[in-house]
Amino acid sequence: MNPLRCAALAAACALVTAGCGDTTVKPVARVKVSGAVKVDGKDVKSGTITFDPQNGQAPGSLNILDGKYEGLAPVGKCKVSINALEKMTTKEWQKRKGQPVIDGPGYEEVQEINLLPDRYNSKSEIIHDVTEPGPHTFDFVDMKSK
Repeated sequence: MNPLRCAALAAACALVTAGCGDTTVKPVARVKVSGAVKVDGKDVKSGTITFDPQNGQAPGSLNILDGKYEGLAPVGKCKVSINALEKMTTKEWQKRKGQPVIDGPGYEEVQEINLLPDRYNSKSEIIHDVTEPGPHTFDFVDMKSK
């Protein structure tokens, strides 16, 4: 191989490997969290609560069952999102919300409905500081469905 080709090949290899650094994934510190979840004064039967540090780390998503949750959440200032899920037909949901009940195809199909307004989930501004060593108890008992 001619010397010019060898130099070009060496330069190309150097460029390719230049961006390769330490790609080791560092473990995320997590601590135990638990608490109660109520809507309109009643235990949430079923749902999820998510502690999201919003820094690229994976959030901690925990199940709510009979008004309680428990699990591991990432350490840091976490945005908390809560979903209270219940299975019902669209007709039942409309009736519960005081809306006119519409009849037609699909309105009798059972769906999983989130009973909480967006301010507790997709537009949540709830922040909790999850610190080491834990454990922490965060109760959410004053939530309103309206």
